[in-house]
Amino acid sequence: MSKSDETRRKLADLAKKRATVEADIGKAEKRKGEKDAEAASKAARAASTKSDSSRRMYLRQVETARNAAASEQKRLATLASKRADLSKQEAAANRDLNAAIQRESAAAARQVDRDRRDAETARRTAERQRQQDRLEQQRHQASIANEIARTEGRLGAQIAALREPKAEPLRILYGTATPDGDLRVNQEIRRVEAAVRAAVHRDQVSIRHAPDITSGDLLDYVTSFRPHVVHFSGHANAEELVFDAGSVEGAERRVPISVFMEALSAADEPPQLVVLNACESAENLQPLLAGVPIAIGMKASVGDADAITFATRFYRAVADGQSVQGALSLASADMKMNGLDDFDLPTIVTADDIDPASVRLVVNDTPEQEH
Repeated sequence: MSKSDETRRKLADLAKKRATVEADIGKAEKRKGEKDAEAASKAARAASTKSDSSRRMYLRQVETARNAAASEQKRLATLASKRADLSKQEAAANRDLNAAIQRESAAAARQVDRDRRDAETARRTAERQRQQDRLEQQRHQASIANEIARTEGRLGAQIAALREPKAEPLRILYGTATPDGDLRVNQEIRRVEAAVRAAVHRDQVSIRHAPDITSGDLLDYVTSFRPHVVHFSGHANAEELVFDAGSVEGAERRVPISVFMEALSAADEPPQLVVLNACESAENLQPLLAGVPIAIGMKASVGDADAITFATRFYRAVADGQSVQGALSLASADMKMNGLDDFDLPTIVTADDIDPASVRLVVNDTPEQEH
């Protein structure tokens, strides 16, 4: 969910609260008017009666009605103060909304510019490729075979470095952060854990959930748990991830993706895959490749149901022994089959010579039985 949508939701909530206060003010004013009228009526009767006992009774009723009217006046003052406070909050939220809309408009403009540059780059690349293809046709078959062999050698070395086959579980650090409490991350991790428990190689996967994760928690887990996969579910934008501040309820700490990358790559054993299940996180994945071989993110705002479906199917497929590319494709297919609009948002980037279709993070150490 975008920041502007969050602010619009907040404004709608404030408007409801203010409407309730306005209704309470109207009721209090009506009650005060009734008590004022009652006091005036009883005072008139007290003035007109000739009976001392009746006069005293009416005067007591006058005092009671005036006290009730005074009580309603105090309630009106309190409600007026509350209405003024809500108006201030609405004014601040409107300013926040305008700022968010400006930021999102700027981000959209940047995307249009990037798309234009990408289209131009693709055109130039296609032209260079056509020229290269014409040259390749003139080369000797042996030279082509040698080049293929060298490429396969580099690719094999990269994959071997990515994760050597070991008899150890795939360790996944699953960090979730929602300082505002508006994302269903707890449901997401429950469904992911259930999916992995039902997978073929469930014993080969270990998930460590880090709820309300802070930047300090991230560093602790990277060095103590030594995850092969670091997953983050929460709010983000093209440049930042929103972590929990770890102090005041609802407080947040925004961490630039470049700084997040530096933290991961600083460890002796950095992760092999980073998954950012957060809005617009694919906009700036490239810096992560300085520290990890493969990164996955979302190229626009993603809904809760879409994010949960993506994560559940992706990790189920990984735990079933699918390649990283296969797991990503299956997750997108699951989203599309369930009628979710964001099926095309998951995006993968890799370091040079890494083929995600050849990378499997779960290694089956059990020999297959003969039938």
